[in-house]
Amino acid sequence: MAKFKIQKSSSTVNWTGKKVLGLHTGNINIAEGYIGVTDNQLTGGEVQVDMTSIDITDIEDKKTRKEFLDHLLSADFFSVDKFKTAKLVIAGSSKTENGKFKVHGTLAIKDISHPVSFMATIEIFADYLHSLGEIVIDRTLYNIRYGSGKFIANLGDKLIYDDFILQFKLIGQA
Repeated sequence: MAKFKIQKSSSTVNWTGKKVLGLHTGNINIAEGYIGVTDNQLTGGEVQVDMTSIDITDIEDKKTRKEFLDHLLSADFFSVDKFKTAKLVIAGSSKTENGKFKVHGTLAIKDISHPVSFMATIEIFADYLHSLGEIVIDRTLYNIRYGSGKFIANLGDKLIYDDFILQFKLIGQA
């Protein structure tokens, strides 16, 4: 298995959370990780995300952005004081008809793990790997229930959808 160490400065993870009256966007940094490839097939890997690096990109007002960020870092959402990293462990993949890969693994947020699968492209150029993909995550599986219609009735326009999206670009070097 060839191991491609993730290049943190070249890789990106962007998030989108939706609510009834709109959405919010931001980014988060990769702490460390690698992608394992055997015979041009994704066969393993681990990606750790630095939860302390969560940022918000759609709110310009500094005070409002700080209030929202403090709320995301709090126990209502990610409890970052207790859980500084989240981790994706890749178990393997299968190639699809359109040349993409369906990736299977386990995602741990707040030390709660659940299986995940998602689509990704993977290209290898000599000693470099380039991967793009998107993961849709049900936050309630990780005990993030704030504003969820599954647990709180009559939220009206305060409802926050349970799924959030992570879009990623990973650059790895062998």
